[in-house]
Amino acid sequence: MQISAKTWNEYITRLSRLNQKAGQLMREYIDAHGIADTDGLVAYAYGLVTKYSEGSAELACQMYEALAEAQGVYVPAAEPAATASYGEVARMVSATKDQNPANLPNGISRLVKRAGADTTLKNAIRDGAEWAWVPHGDTCPFCITLASNGWQKASQKLLKGGHAEHIHANCDCEFAVRFRSDTTVAGYDPDKYYRQYREAGGDINKMRRIDYAANRERINAQKRAAYAARKLSTNEENTATIKVKTSSSRQFVSEQLFQKHYDKHLSEFGEISKGRYLEKANALADAPLSEDIVQLVRSDGSIAKYCYSTNEFVVVTADGNIRTYFKPETKEAYWDEEIDRNK
Repeated sequence: MQISAKTWNEYITRLSRLNQKAGQLMREYIDAHGIADTDGLVAYAYGLVTKYSEGSAELACQMYEALAEAQGVYVPAAEPAATASYGEVARMVSATKDQNPANLPNGISRLVKRAGADTTLKNAIRDGAEWAWVPHGDTCPFCITLASNGWQKASQKLLKGGHAEHIHANCDCEFAVRFRSDTTVAGYDPDKYYRQYREAGGDINKMRRIDYAANRERINAQKRAAYAARKLSTNEENTATIKVKTSSSRQFVSEQLFQKHYDKHLSEFGEISKGRYLEKANALADAPLSEDIVQLVRSDGSIAKYCYSTNEFVVVTADGNIRTYFKPETKEAYWDEEIDRNK
């Protein structure tokens, strides 16, 4: 039996709408109220996660039961997984608010998506079904690697802290289940995904670079559209929290580090002087956010910024000094990896 592409796409689309809607409402709340009131922020986030996670879990139950029926297998009624607790939501909000407030909507979307995944896996474990991680849409290399594992028996090993692993925002990949070995999802090809993994030598970052090179223009267009939609450049509450201190005389952490980075990256900037190199680093550090210039806050409080049009990358420490400034060899793919490292 083959689960048709139409059936699977409709299911994924409905799940995705719930994830995206919850994230969108969180973004609108932050735009309207800011993030200063932590208690209010957590309460609203918890309400969103609960409401939309219940919808995600119910959809997963419906799909699970429909798949069992289509395969001629009787199973007890699927049970929806528990939604994230108030404490879980509070911890997510607190950590994200301190590190990178712009990622709060993604945190909400991830918890909503997790409820559907938990529902599918926990019922599959109960009934002894098999699972596969099925890519959908713009699939990241990490998900491709998981998908290459093929169909596997569901077990408690899939759960970490009682929840499905691998769940992240901005992802439409999903768990599929089967009760008979002749069942699969149309288009699911673990052998192809494994070849991609082997061709990259098992290096997920290399897979990212290959994927980016093949889809550069489309990926950039999507990223710019996303940044524009989120109004990162005009969100006063967020930028007030993570804005880099303006200082045209900002220095490197140490003179030794300054010399090391200048010598290492001089050729990238056309043989400019040390003074000009420092000026350019300061200019990017002070530049306002836009569709072209983006930033994130690292776990240590330092701030990384990247300019798409000039391929410049700078990191400023929490106390306002420059840690590094250069032009990444892999360009936009480097920034994508920076985001992944700081999720």
